[in-house]
Amino acid sequence: MAATATASTHSPAVLTMPRPQRSRRQPPRSSMALPYARAASPARRRDNSSGTSLPDDALAGIFARLPHAADVVRCAATCARWRRVVATSAAPLSPPPPFGRFLPHLAVGVFHLPKAGPTTTRTQPRFLATAASSGLLGRRGRRSIGSFFDGAAAAAFDGSRPVSSRGGRLVLELRREIRAGSVTLCVCNPMTGDAAMLPPLSGDDTPADYYGCALLTGDDLHPTTSRRRGAEFFRLLLVYTSRRGGGFTALRCYSSDTGRWGPEARSAVSVTTKELRDIGGAAVRRGVAFWPLDNGALGVRLDGDDPDLGIMDAHLLPYDCSHEWLKTRLLGVSPDGRLFLVYLGIRGGIHTLMAKMSYFDIPDDEDGGFHNGRKESSSDEEAIPTHQMKMDYRDLATLKLRWIGDKSGLVLFTMGGRGGHDGAHVLSLQEGTVEKLADEGHSWGSAVGFEMDWAAYLSSMAHDPRN
Repeated sequence: MAATATASTHSPAVLTMPRPQRSRRQPPRSSMALPYARAASPARRRDNSSGTSLPDDALAGIFARLPHAADVVRCAATCARWRRVVATSAAPLSPPPPFGRFLPHLAVGVFHLPKAGPTTTRTQPRFLATAASSGLLGRRGRRSIGSFFDGAAAAAFDGSRPVSSRGGRLVLELRREIRAGSVTLCVCNPMTGDAAMLPPLSGDDTPADYYGCALLTGDDLHPTTSRRRGAEFFRLLLVYTSRRGGGFTALRCYSSDTGRWGPEARSAVSVTTKELRDIGGAAVRRGVAFWPLDNGALGVRLDGDDPDLGIMDAHLLPYDCSHEWLKTRLLGVSPDGRLFLVYLGIRGGIHTLMAKMSYFDIPDDEDGGFHNGRKESSSDEEAIPTHQMKMDYRDLATLKLRWIGDKSGLVLFTMGGRGGHDGAHVLSLQEGTVEKLADEGHSWGSAVGFEMDWAAYLSSMAHDPRN
């Protein structure tokens, strides 16, 4: 579709932040369990030579050619030297091929605002670690986003709010107190201390009200060229109401390789202000970003390699079920690449919390099935019961899904009211278990979970005390 306005060409600002110092405290044994890996014997752990005279760079080259990420993890579990080689070669080995299952240990916690509504200029998003990752991150308890960064750079996050997270990166909207005049977004990696401030959207380029945000990496868009572009390449896609032409639904994309926003484009699918307010996070499948709306999943595909073209294709995949879960549904992508809708309800009879996953049928044709997809019937739903949370139907009125992890399969949700389950919780779609993170949560403002990327995970293995 044709762009309706000229591109914003502000120069981006890169926040060069010191790398955070890794705590001397080692992660607990249980937090770093490796999938598909067999623990090495004590004798093997003491043997750092690994029985080979190959230099480290030769070993790294061999590991990089292994067909499956599970094989890399097995090599890392063999001995201390191989683990060190894998960890120091994390970037060339990242991202991995799919394991074929969710990896819950990649999720390390939640970034959230302490309360909803306006914030003061010094308020920063708080981070709350999961029980398994608190040792990895050095300490338990709450900490601000600024504590991940050293020096004066930490003050850059005053007055910000978390917008989205994916692939080891967190998207923040900076300086909310001047929101009416412009929108400035920052994409950062708290695990490494890297951050990039995007050019502000101001004037007529400013989203009129709420907006949805999707983060796409190079491997989402161009798997064969992502390594040539670098691990830091990303695109940030926004859907919002334009201030131009009577307020149509608009799309705009930022590309890290050009350092600027592309032109505003008109969406073929209209999104209401109410839907934008509750749009939630985006799921990304084969380079297409999907958001849950009232009557279907909005899919937006970036066409072409040049973001300045501003050509985007939007399509609606209709649901085949009820639409009464404005705050209790999210879209995700399964390890085998299927787009699904997850929603929470109550299991009849025993009144326990249940997650249901209902899959979309998207053909893998030359078009990626983008215009031919449909939601499968509810008879194909996959139910995931939990046995930890006894509930009644009054509890559902306060339940809100906040985020779903692409790789971990963890669902963040909050609840309030009188049901005895007040607080913030994470549900594992793989295990059917629920972990309570905090006694509050219903009163939180914006909240998103956070996963390590594959490179950060491999690097963290070098500090596993088992070796």
